[in-house]
Amino acid sequence: MTTLQGVRELNQIDNEELHEITKIMFDSFIINGEYKSQSYVSKKEQLIDSFSTFIQQYLKLNFSGSKEKKLRLMKFVAKLNMQRELLELASGETNLKDIEKAGQRLGKKSQSAFESK
Repeated sequence: MTTLQGVRELNQIDNEELHEITKIMFDSFIINGEYKSQSYVSKKEQLIDSFSTFIQQYLKLNFSGSKEKKLRLMKFVAKLNMQRELLELASGETNLKDIEKAGQRLGKKSQSAFESK
């Protein structure tokens, strides 16, 4: 007979397992050269976008605690978005208007970073 305690123990996520998954995710965000397949670049962009959205939702739910942790998460989202934009540039899909919008977003982010200090 399966007990609730037994199910919890089988489904327990430990620190080592989470660290391993984090390493896999980290490797997937790294931009390491030229990509020959547009499909691969697109999938990588989607992954980065999804993870960025996940962190933004996490911030909205206010689980992160201190202002320092929130700021750290916001900076990480900005880095993820920059990685995605670099992939777009590398794939040649970005046009001049997209680059201009990205520049404006980065300008606003840098202004808000200075305002908060």
